Parts: sequence; C-alpha cells; structure tokens
Amino acid sequence: MLLRISPARPAGRVAAALRCRFGGTLRVARLSTARQRNCLSVAVKPEVTSKQVVVDAVTKALKRSASGEYAAAVILASKSLGGWLQDATFVSQLLEPLGQGQEAGELSVLSAAVDAIPRLSSQGVYSSSEGLAILYGGLEETLPGLWAEGSGSSGKGSQPSLEFRVAPLQHDQRPLQVTVPVANTIFNNGRVHTILSSRWRTAKGSAPELLDVAERTRPVIVTDGVAAASSSVVAPLVPVTEPRKILAGLGNILRQVEVDSLPAPASKELEDIIPKLLKARSRRAVGYRQVGPMGVWALIYPQHVAASSELPPALDLGAEDEWVPARHVSGLVSGLLAEGCHIRKILSGGGGWGLKQGLLSLDPQTKYSTADNEDVESFMRSFQGEDSGSATVMPGSYVQYFVEPFGSLPEGLQNKTKIDGESIVLGNQGAPLKEATSSNVEVQPGLFGAASSEGIYIASEADDQHGIITKLDSGGSHIVSRA
Repeated sequence: MLLRISPARPAGRVAAALRCRFGGTLRVARLSTARQRNCLSVAVKPEVTSKQVVVDAVTKALKRSASGEYAAAVILASKSLGGWLQDATFVSQLLEPLGQGQEAGELSVLSAAVDAIPRLSSQGVYSSSEGLAILYGGLEETLPGLWAEGSGSSGKGSQPSLEFRVAPLQHDQRPLQVTVPVANTIFNNGRVHTILSSRWRTAKGSAPELLDVAERTRPVIVTDGVAAASSSVVAPLVPVTEPRKILAGLGNILRQVEVDSLPAPASKELEDIIPKLLKARSRRAVGYRQVGPMGVWALIYPQHVAASSELPPALDLGAEDEWVPARHVSGLVSGLLAEGCHIRKILSGGGGWGLKQGLLSLDPQTKYSTADNEDVESFMRSFQGEDSGSATVMPGSYVQYFVEPFGSLPEGLQNKTKIDGESIVLGNQGAPLKEATSSNVEVQPGLFGAASSEGIYIASEADDQHGIITKLDSGGSHIVSRA
C-alpha cells in the first residue's frame, strides 16, 4: 500500500497539543546517553536485499535496544530506497517495535531520502552506504512543532534540505547548525524530493496504523546533543602551498597574494605546483592519470589566526604518502573553524593578463540556498562585502591552497573508531559508496546521519565576528558528534 499524501496541515487536537514556542520549526533531539542507543543505521545492497530482510534486521535490533515508550521517529533512506518510504506496509513494519512499550498511543514520523547514510567500516573508518538510518525518542524531545501550522513548508521553488543542530566543537560553546541537501529522487520514485511527515496509531501486539501523511517541502531537523557531547570536523586535505597574505581581493574574488615579500597573482603558485604534483603522483603510482580537473580548496585564515596559530606547512613533493599531512590538517580543522577560518573550493581562475592576471574565483556559497534566486543574491552580498567577515575574502587575511590526498588511507593511519554511545555523522558522500561486504544487511546500533553528494553547510548559531560558517565538499569530509 502506497502512502496517500495530503497537503501539510495541523492534525486537529493533536496539532493543537503539539504547537510550541519553536514557531513551526521542526526539531529532532538527540536523546541517548552512552548506555542507551536511540538510533541505528542499516547498510544494504539494494539489488539483492528485499524489504522483508531489512524489516527483520531492524526488528531484531530494536527489540534489543528500544525498551521504552517512543512517540517519534526519523527515518532517512538513501535515494535508491526512496520509494520504500512511500510504502505504508514497509514503514509500519519498521515502526512496529517502537509501539510495543505501551498499550495504545501515537507515533509521529519524519522520513526523507538522502544521497547516502553513514557506515562505520570494518577498518574503523566512517564511510557512506546505501541503506536506512533511524532515530527515535519522545515526541516533545524529538519532533516538537512537527504538526504546527506551516511547519517545515515553504513556497514554490524552494530547495529542500535537512538541518541538524549538533553539539559544539570541542573547546567551543556554540551549538552548530548543519544543513544537508536532500537527494533528487526523480529517477527512483518519480518525485523530485522525498520528505514526508506522518502519524501512526500504535498498540501493543499489532502493527502501527497510518492516520495521516503530508509532504514537507522545506523541513528543518535539529539534532540536539546531550550535555557531554562534542563534535569534530574531519576534512582530509593536503596543503600544496604555504599560507600567503592576501593583498587584493573583493568578495569571493582573490586577486593578489604576497609571496617572498613580493606581490604575486593569486594563482601563480598553483600554476607552478599542480603540474609538479601530478608528475610526483605518476612516479609513485605507475599508470596514474588525473581524470578531469583537480579540485583545489582555499582555507582562509583571519589575520588574528595567522598571527597566533601554527599553520600546516606545504607538502614535500618527494614524500611517499600524502595521507600523513592530510591527517595532520584534518586534526587542525575543528580548531581553525572555531577561530573563524573557512574553507572554499576554487571554482575557476588562472591565466589572463593585466589586472585580470591570476584571478581566482572562490565558491561564494557558504549557506545553503533555500530558493532559486538565493545563489545570485548570495554572490552579490559576498562581492559587495555585505556578508560577515568570516565569509568574505579580506586583504590582510591569509590563504592557503589544498587538494585531496592521493590514494586510499593506509591501514596504519586509520583511527579504528568504535561506536560507544551515540554518533551522529553528517558529511559529503565524496568517494564511491562503501557497501556492506560481509552480508547483504549490516545493522550498526548507535549510528545515525546522512551524506550529500553536494556537500554540507556548517554554521554556528552565534552570529559574531568570528562565527563558524563554511561548506564542506571535499571527498570524505564530515562532522561527527558523539555522546
């Protein structure tokens, strides 16, 4: 049975009871402690895995961990499984274990299709996978405002996304908002985007019964961390130049930097180093060939950071492994972002002559555009210097150029991460999906999140001079929040 979608609307007395001071903002709270897991992920191989196999695996896991009364759940599915979210029978079977803790009740559910869900590989490294990620808890703590009138919806032309509130970075007090664009599912289930809210009647001993379902065009999901939680950003990038002082630039256009105490076009060092880097890689890996243009990112350091912090040195082209400096940089990123640094991909530039010689155009988008015309408006604000200082190229600040590391992460450098408590992982899908290998279904309790092929957007709630605002779109970059 397919879900019959109705326009988003308050649900009578239930909606009135659920309205709260959040003004219609949809919030998803993290509820677990290190002793209680309130989420899980399920990695699957869609081409060989049936819905029933997934239901059986989830039911088995939830019977071990879901021991209380639950009134809300969030179900995220990779886009290849987006059609499953419209199958009322399948969703009901997934939810059944959550309704067994009370004689009768209601369960509110938010479901959405994303590009991929997180998975912890057997090597202890976070990657992405096809599958499902499920978060569950109490209604007020998990989905307050879900049924408030106008909650999570916007007009025509809006760009859907999921927004999570996660714990502050280590040694920082500002909660973070992480925006994850949802998947385009037009070729999977005929819908451009799949974001649904639904209500179910639950009773012990029976499957939940669907009461109401509505489409959400712009929901906002906020995942609050427990008091002991903290977040960290992982962005494996290799520095290919030293930090350089910006001498001239406007908005997102970088024109001139200082090299050896002399002014130089912004792209001059890149034009020299990239061919050398490609040659060095071809020596280390016989048959290596760069497919398409190499991605380059600029890390912008405010002047106070460049003056007081130890910044990473440029890569030694004679080094045998690029992952050693990449891991070093990744360990610095959280602290640098907390100090007001930001990462921008270089979209175009190089060459030219006269005043246009060596210009570099940086990605102006540090916030997710929620409407079709916001990209242009964001560019104009950035170019005119109307955004906050952390989102604008300013003379006097510093810039350093980075590329993604070559090859796969050596086993000796892997962290061997274990899920102890609850982990929320949000990131860039980046590399090809890492699917379950030992079986067609792999359940990982305590893990929840989403990955986007477009990247994710991170911002601090405090809008101060050194606020956190950046986009992560390099391969394998993500933010992880642990209880």
